[in-house]
Amino acid sequence: MFIIFFNGNIKMTNYIILLFLCFAFESEAQIVNFSCENSPDGTIWCDDFENNTPMNQKYFEYGNNGGDFIVMDGIGTDGSRGVRVVWQKGEVGAGGFKKSFGRTPSSYIGKFAANPDSNYNEIYWRMDVKHQKGWTGGGPAKLSRALVMANENWATGMMAHLWSGKNNLVMDPASGVSADGQLVSTKYNDFDNLRWLGNKGGNIDLFSTENSGQWFCVVGHAKLNDPGEANGIFEFWINDSFQAGSYNLNWHGDYNENPNNMMINAVFFENYWNNGSPVEQERYFDNIVISTEKIECNYEIATKVAQEEMSENTKIKFQSYPDKIIFTDSQVLKHKIEIFDIRGVLVKTIQLNSKELDLSDLNLGTYILRINNQSIVIRRY
Repeated sequence: MFIIFFNGNIKMTNYIILLFLCFAFESEAQIVNFSCENSPDGTIWCDDFENNTPMNQKYFEYGNNGGDFIVMDGIGTDGSRGVRVVWQKGEVGAGGFKKSFGRTPSSYIGKFAANPDSNYNEIYWRMDVKHQKGWTGGGPAKLSRALVMANENWATGMMAHLWSGKNNLVMDPASGVSADGQLVSTKYNDFDNLRWLGNKGGNIDLFSTENSGQWFCVVGHAKLNDPGEANGIFEFWINDSFQAGSYNLNWHGDYNENPNNMMINAVFFENYWNNGSPVEQERYFDNIVISTEKIECNYEIATKVAQEEMSENTKIKFQSYPDKIIFTDSQVLKHKIEIFDIRGVLVKTIQLNSKELDLSDLNLGTYILRINNQSIVIRRY
C-alpha cells in the first residue's frame, strides 16, 4: 500500500495531479528484504541471482533468448541482481530456465539437480515477478509449473501449471497418469494423453497495466495424492494472499506406490506468450525458492508514507502498515470516514470505534479517504 496525506477542500481534478506524485514514489514503497543467505526452513533450492555462477551451470536448461533473458545488476528486488527478459513485438518464446531436484529419470534432466537422491511428493515454490511500468497486453500465458518428469522422453506424470487468465493468474493442474495409475503420457506436453483436473483463477491482477512496475511474490504448492486416494493438493498465493486451491485431486492413482516411479522433480520458470507480445516490453524475475515447507513472502515493508505539512491544529497524525492505518490522535473517533474510488464514487462510510482502520477488504486500486475535510489518497497493491 502507498499512502499520501494532504489537507483541504480539493476538487477531484486535483486528486489526479496528486496521484501522479504518488506513483512517482511507488517503487520506493516495496522492500522485499529477501536473501538466500536466510532461506526458509525446508529449502531444496534457492537462487537470488547474487552469485556469479552462470545460469547454464545451475539449471538443466536455460534459454537466454539471444541475450534478452539474462541476469543483470540493479533490476532485482530492492535494487539487487535479478533476471530481465525482453519480448520483442510479436515474439512468443522469450527464454526460461528449468530446475530439477530429487530423483530424475535421466542424466540430462538430473544435471545440477538439488538433492538428487531424494523423493519429493510435496513442494512449495516461490518466484518474485515484476512487469515494466506501462506493461500492456495482459498475461503472457506461461509463467511457472511444477512437474513429475517421468522418463527420459520427458513424459510428464503431473503438471501443476501457473499461467495467466486475462490479467490474473490461474492454476491449471494436469496429469499424464491415468486415474488407475498407468503412465499414459509419452512426451512433454502430450495433450492427447493428459487429464485436466480443473482450473481456478486468482483475484489479483498480476498482469494489468495498473499494477505494472511493482513486484509480486507468487507461491505455489503441490502435493501428490496418497496411492489410490483422491487427496492431492494444488494451491497458490500472491503476496501471501490466498488465490485458489484444489484438495481432492487424483494426480496419480496408485502410480506413486511403486518406489521406482518418479515423484515431483522439476520446476520450470517460463516466458512464453501464446499470441506474442503486442509491443516490445520487459519483465523481471528474482528470488527463486523450492522448499518442502510453506513459503511466506513477508515483504518487510509494504507501505510507504508521505505527509505534507499542515497546520498543527488541523493535521491528523497516523502510522501506516500493510492493510491498515492506525491514527495516533483520538479526535479521529469524532468523525466519519468516507472512502471513494478513483472516479469519486462513494465505496463505504465508516464510524471508527478505535484508532485502527482496517483496509484489508478493499480491492487493489486507488482510493480517497475523507476525514473532517482532510484527505488521504491510498493505493492498495
